[in-house]
Amino acid sequence: MSQSVNSKATTSKVAILGCGQIADAHLQELRYVPGVQVVAVCDQLQELADQAARRFDVPGAFTDLERMLTETRPDAVHVTTPPHTHASLACQLLNQGVNVYVEKPFTVDVAEADEVLSAARRNGKLVCVGHDHLFDPVWLRLQTLVTTGQLGEIVHVDSVMGYNLNGPFGKIMFNDPHHWLHRLPGGLFHNNISHAIYKITPFLSDELPRIHATTDRPTVGHPPTELRVMLQGESVTANIRFSSRARPVQRLATLYGTKASVEVDLEARTIRWCRSAKLPGALGKLDVPWQQLREAAGNLRRNTWDFLRCRQHYFAGMRELFTRFYAAIRAEQEPPIPYEEIRRVTAWMDEIFRQYKFTEIDVPASIPDLVGQA
Repeated sequence: MSQSVNSKATTSKVAILGCGQIADAHLQELRYVPGVQVVAVCDQLQELADQAARRFDVPGAFTDLERMLTETRPDAVHVTTPPHTHASLACQLLNQGVNVYVEKPFTVDVAEADEVLSAARRNGKLVCVGHDHLFDPVWLRLQTLVTTGQLGEIVHVDSVMGYNLNGPFGKIMFNDPHHWLHRLPGGLFHNNISHAIYKITPFLSDELPRIHATTDRPTVGHPPTELRVMLQGESVTANIRFSSRARPVQRLATLYGTKASVEVDLEARTIRWCRSAKLPGALGKLDVPWQQLREAAGNLRRNTWDFLRCRQHYFAGMRELFTRFYAAIRAEQEPPIPYEEIRRVTAWMDEIFRQYKFTEIDVPASIPDLVGQA
């Protein structure tokens, strides 16, 4: 699929459903997607909808989803509400003939995922999930290395996902026992672990590999915050490490191939080759650092050039995924993330969360409807 979009193509009208923190990133990046116009935002709280509309120059602000659809008739809606609402809202939109972009995680479980994907197929509309790391510039470079055979056959993948509990969202979540996140099957991990999983699924093709998941021993009154997962497929293995305690906070993936191995750092936006010495004996102890120094200089030059061209923004992958999604809508092509991949990531999450139980904490018996009509 072409990465470019014909700017003369028919403009796609887009609405945002849910005006929380991640909605800001969507509104910011959609400004730079050719052929897209944000026509409305919607949230059950009028204040949130109004402030989002003002800050991003969106003409419509609503608290009722049906009214928004009737008055603005968007071609696509981005669902940026809490995860437990994703499936019902996505199905509602798809059944009304609207294309849907769903923030991660796609749904709470694979049964809900099947409902959404069936609704998309039944109504002839596209649905996409926010697996935006796959479209980050450094990950696209990695894909080139893989497809051109420079790594050989991939035999193992390590995927590291760091999380900062002292960050703005982390503090709110962790200190509020009534937060919706605590009621998800995977708690803290459920909202984030898909980022680590979908970096593995392209290389571990099993529908459902053998999975072994363990967590840390939680403190009194709090759920676990460390997760380790081992995955064994027919020919490829993988590890996932989710950590809120390790510093620095990292987003890493290391691919081990039969020809070469590389580490991809999404925070630094660099690729580091796992080097072996080309010189014998003690000279090798000089050769490898020299190779690493030359590689670091190359990464510095690349990142400096991208910085000077204003291409070093955090959500570059999100912008690219949006661009491809709307190109697919206009060209009536397949979405940028195959539905089989969406389902497989969700099924792996189900199995991971099935293998442990969270410590009981003082939370309400049910989650209040945080989005109402939105």
